[in-house]
Amino acid sequence: MDNITSSQVTTKTERRDYGLYFVGQNMFYLFVMNFIQNYFTDVVGIAAGTVAVIILIARLWDAVNDPLFGGIVDRSRLKGGRFKPWLKLSIYILPIFTVLLFCVPSGWALSVKTVLCGIIYIVWGMVFTICDVPIFSLSVAMTNNMSERTSLIAFGRLCSTFGIMIVILATVPLTGLFTKLVGNEATAWLLAAVLFSIMAFFFMRPITKSAKERYIDQTTKALSLKDIFSYLKSNKYLLIFYGAMIIFSLTNTVSTLSLYFATVNLGNANMFILVTLITMIGAPFVSIFLPKLNKRFDKFQIYMFGMAVAIIASVIIYFVGYEGIRFVPFLILSFIRGAGFSCTMVMSYMFAADCIEYGTFKSGKRAEGVTFSIQTFTTKMTGAISGFIAMGLLGWFFHYQSAYYVGNVLVNPVQPLSAAQGIWFLYSIFPAIGAVIAFVILLFLYKLRDKDVQIMADVNSGAISREDGEKLLDERLLKTNNSGDEKK
Repeated sequence: MDNITSSQVTTKTERRDYGLYFVGQNMFYLFVMNFIQNYFTDVVGIAAGTVAVIILIARLWDAVNDPLFGGIVDRSRLKGGRFKPWLKLSIYILPIFTVLLFCVPSGWALSVKTVLCGIIYIVWGMVFTICDVPIFSLSVAMTNNMSERTSLIAFGRLCSTFGIMIVILATVPLTGLFTKLVGNEATAWLLAAVLFSIMAFFFMRPITKSAKERYIDQTTKALSLKDIFSYLKSNKYLLIFYGAMIIFSLTNTVSTLSLYFATVNLGNANMFILVTLITMIGAPFVSIFLPKLNKRFDKFQIYMFGMAVAIIASVIIYFVGYEGIRFVPFLILSFIRGAGFSCTMVMSYMFAADCIEYGTFKSGKRAEGVTFSIQTFTTKMTGAISGFIAMGLLGWFFHYQSAYYVGNVLVNPVQPLSAAQGIWFLYSIFPAIGAVIAFVILLFLYKLRDKDVQIMADVNSGAISREDGEKLLDERLLKTNNSGDEKK
């Protein structure tokens, strides 16, 4: 049996399985979000501009779907818990729809292929929400200790990098190998999707058995839609933080264009492995050292430092370039930028947990599902809005040429110089634009800090009285009472 230390509520098995879940989940996420646009343009033969529209429509629907599902989770009173039943469902249906994404017959009429790809991609996003919202909400249900939550989420993000690395290292070589074996690139992508789905399933399954929802009261009345809107209205820091992250996502085009950059600019698709690994390799170190840093510095300070590093590195990368002897400095700067962006990626999940305590303190209502649905929606927006902008600019402005079929033969045309120049601009300095705007918004508007969140959590759990909690809190957080009226 696992031992529970005095400082940790969760068991070793729970923490291990919580991390394993993210290995599998991020295998699904990265495989689809990083490669689906390449599959659509270079295998199925859909124009880059059309792919941009598909991505945009799918993410606009997510804007409706994610908060709705978060409300469903908060209102659910299922026999196996509030979050675990959804996780059990997701581990079976997510592999199915991931494989379906790569089943579109390339020989069908272009209009039929386009509609089919769009429908399946939209449904895949809805299915992914079923696994994404509950797993983050589960961290709040497993423990009410702020430090343990930080460590738990950081461990989840650390493990997620292993899933990411598996996909990065294996996808291009696997699809190349399968293409040689079966003689068909479309079938090769399908086989890769099947293999990754099977692997991810076995990583995600254990947490559905071991997790314990300790801090969920299944007897309380479910929140009405009015309650949910009231909760969101009172939770201004949730809206500020993730609003800034959506703005940040508008220009975060690095992951979308990595394979295009390797293929067109570097002239070798296999270089995707190197440039992506260099970009992502900082993430495990961020996850490992983050809990230790958080003991000395406030999360907000660490987060803003990481974003500042990423902004500065993006600007320098653009002027340094990547050709010839500049390639090594480019890789070093890419590592630095990647570490900065990894810091923001890992920590964004922790701010959702903070906003739950703030929202509960301000409104008297607790809505983990709704809060984390905003976070998961923002995460998908990070890839999707930037994907729409990247693919739209690439196709409509920089004139990227998609693959086409002559009979049953797939033809990949030579790209014009404008495509290579556009890819470089979007890959290098473009991500800094949205990051600068988000940085300014957070610097002046986001006032929630770690010590305040712990006090609120203690009030919310009944460890201290509200009166005592208000005496300890910073005055700026007490401008309104629970009903939203000005404090007397």
